[in-house]
Amino acid sequence: MPQDQTKTYQAKVFVTLKPSILDPQGRTVERSLSHLGQQVSGVRVGKYIELQLEGERGEVESRLKDMAENVLSNPVMENVRWELEEAALEPA
Repeated sequence: MPQDQTKTYQAKVFVTLKPSILDPQGRTVERSLSHLGQQVSGVRVGKYIELQLEGERGEVESRLKDMAENVLSNPVMENVRWELEEAALEPA
């Protein structure tokens, strides 16, 4: 049996602004929390995206990398990272 077979994977993609990019949404959240009496600083707001992909792991990782870097994020302004794990099987 082949070691790398077609499976379903759950991907979690995290997109954040690069540190050099101003984050007005983060500043608004920080001010709002401050007005509520919370002492916080350095608030940054990003995106979280979940995807399900099917295929062999190597091919899925390649597709995910391409999507994350070229569609789901703007490489000029944003950093992107992802996690990939085999999807849990649904009970019959």
